[in-house]
Amino acid sequence: MGIFLVASVILCVAIFYNYGNEGYISKKEFAKKVNEEEQFEDLVTEALPTVDTTYSKIVKFNPNVRAVFLESDISGSIGAVKSYYNRRPYDARYKCFIHASKLLQILFYDKRELAGNYNDIKNIKGSVDDCHMAQRQIQQNMSMAR
Repeated sequence: MGIFLVASVILCVAIFYNYGNEGYISKKEFAKKVNEEEQFEDLVTEALPTVDTTYSKIVKFNPNVRAVFLESDISGSIGAVKSYYNRRPYDARYKCFIHASKLLQILFYDKRELAGNYNDIKNIKGSVDDCHMAQRQIQQNMSMAR
């Protein structure tokens, strides 16, 4: 029974003993972390309208209209979203702005490419229709020649 009690005490001390002050944080450090969190939340609140307007510009963008100023405006807005990251690039939370800008850039690129693909499909469909008409004319000419 004595050996069990000694072993239990040794195990409890080994498991539950606080070996350092890692769990404790000073009031200044805690205030600093809270202040950084508030600054980040304020920056997200500031950046949210920019992200929303950039997204709406991309959705409304018509690639068939040749307006270079619209493309440069959207590219500038994407750059503005990316610039929020540069305020604190060492903080991992600010990478969300990089990811948001990449997402918007990919959406913009896809929107332009999709319109180009639709134009290609229309051109190919027109070519196929021309082939069908030429094939019918050739068949009619061959049937008349017999």
